[in-house]
Amino acid sequence: MNFNKTISKILAIILGILAILIIFFSTTLKKIKPGYVGVVYTPSSGVSEKTLTQGWHLVNPIATITSYTVSTEQSYMSSDRREGSESDDSFMIPTSDGKTVRVSLEYSYRFDDSKVTEIFTRFRGRSGEEINRIYMRGKIKSYVAEVTSTFNVIDVYGSRRTELNSFAFINVKNKFETDGIIIESLNFSEIVLDPQTEKAIQERVNAQQALERQKVEAERAKIEAEKNIIIAEGNAAVAIANAEGNAKSTKIAAEAEAFAIQAKQKVITKELIEYEKMLKWNGVLPTFQGGNATPIIDFRAQKTD
Repeated sequence: MNFNKTISKILAIILGILAILIIFFSTTLKKIKPGYVGVVYTPSSGVSEKTLTQGWHLVNPIATITSYTVSTEQSYMSSDRREGSESDDSFMIPTSDGKTVRVSLEYSYRFDDSKVTEIFTRFRGRSGEEINRIYMRGKIKSYVAEVTSTFNVIDVYGSRRTELNSFAFINVKNKFETDGIIIESLNFSEIVLDPQTEKAIQERVNAQQALERQKVEAERAKIEAEKNIIIAEGNAAVAIANAEGNAKSTKIAAEAEAFAIQAKQKVITKELIEYEKMLKWNGVLPTFQGGNATPIIDFRAQKTD
């Protein structure tokens, strides 16, 4: 009987020790997620200058640990929940010509790990997620509006959108640096106009496109005309060349014929004339007039070639 009581006491002591250990480790063992650092605060000594890196750490049971991301964190201010917003977080921005435009944007950020203790103190112990939700999102709207107010609605919606995006990013980045918050990227994911402004812009775009088409057609006609001129000049040159060639050929032929006649005339002799006569004689003897008169050849009766 006493043995059973002893066993029960030992078990109770062991369970008590385990409970104490569980309570001790649950209050003193803290985990810091990858990509985060933890700031340690105790009521007795305030904020510790030493921050906790990722992993498990034993800390004072009465200390509180506040985490801040030091790796890239993506955030959205969008009308589309599929992009990460919990609700419609799009917002209105002004333009230099008095219009307002609804925009959605996404940005990435992280906290400067060398300034997280200052951030903890400045924002009264708020976590990184709370600072983003309560402070950063509101400031981003203001900082972006500072830039868009220098662009007209045509620029915001169209031709200078890339430039607008770059200026907005630089302004937001520079403003948050003093807070120990590093903005790594910022992009407008959507820009929405009111129907009347969108219609006016579309009409302007259509007119511009029509003008561009006219310019293209005029340039094409100019090129075609220049091409036709070149072809005509080429054909004329060919015709002139052919005419000159024919003229030269005729001249050469005439000169050759004249030369042949001249050469032939130079070699005509008495013997050649007699030979030519023989070729043309038809075989009939010549007739005579009178007694001893010289015979006269009558060529009218001769044969011809």
